[in-house]
Amino acid sequence: MITVIGSINMDLVVTTKRAPEAGETVLGNDFQQIFGGKGANQAVAAARCGAKTTMVGRVGNDSFGDVILKGLRQEFADGAVIEKIDGVPTGIAVILVDAKGQNRITVVSGANHTFTEESIETLRPVIAQSRVLLLQLEIPMDAVYKSLSIAREEGVFTILNPAPAQGLRSDAYGLIDLLTPNESELALLTGLPTGTYPQQIEAARVLHRRGVKSLIVTLGSYGSLSISRGGDIKHFPAYRVNAVDTTAAGDCFNGAVACEIDRLMTGRSSDAFIPTTTELSQAIEFATKASAISVTRMGAQPSLPYRNEVEAFDEWYCSHVDTDS
Repeated sequence: MITVIGSINMDLVVTTKRAPEAGETVLGNDFQQIFGGKGANQAVAAARCGAKTTMVGRVGNDSFGDVILKGLRQEFADGAVIEKIDGVPTGIAVILVDAKGQNRITVVSGANHTFTEESIETLRPVIAQSRVLLLQLEIPMDAVYKSLSIAREEGVFTILNPAPAQGLRSDAYGLIDLLTPNESELALLTGLPTGTYPQQIEAARVLHRRGVKSLIVTLGSYGSLSISRGGDIKHFPAYRVNAVDTTAAGDCFNGAVACEIDRLMTGRSSDAFIPTTTELSQAIEFATKASAISVTRMGAQPSLPYRNEVEAFDEWYCSHVDTDS
């Protein structure tokens, strides 16, 4: 079972031919309101990939919150612990998607920023019943650290997606079983250049030496690299597809990885579990397929595939490969 503690947003998505320059107005092609937030996106991704998943989050006592509550409770059945908070709005993300599927995102945290160490402590029973705890950085850092500490005390495998990019306390790294930064987050966490593959490897090794047990660095169209226990490094190329919206690609990847880690732990003790190089590779290969499917669809949560779609990837890919790249 996976527990995700994280953000829930209403995504306000505008598609346009190109992003405006400073002081410029451009016409958009379409506008949609879609459920989002890194926490909710990753939870939905894990659930659709087949994992029993509990989403823990907060929304405001407003119209966006009402709509999101109804939708997420349908998505997770009994696996949602979502509070309505008075006096603050539901979190929103304003997302601009251009003709190439590239996005620019501005987030207003709202109710997501009301988590405290005390409120996380009340969630200890929820965390303790899980095999995997999946976190991001769209809730307050004190709440993230408290969640990691509880998970370690309860023998729960921890995955931290350090997005949006923020620095971490030095003592946090030893609480993380799997860290999943992208290239820019890797640079911020280490203070090192990450523009080339050798630089990315060196920066990832720095985080590994700080105490993180395993790492996956996502590299967009260049795929991902991993460092597993023992320091083994592998590169995983991305699939060439016709992307229309990359908004939830990283969230899809993280949710799918969490799902596969959870599957690997079935029947095994979660205490001190560290995936082997082969096991981590299995999770990454599955997640790479899931995220490739997601970027060919519009929207965050609407783009997230179900397990049967990922398992049928090879047949699907034949008709979606980007022959121009």
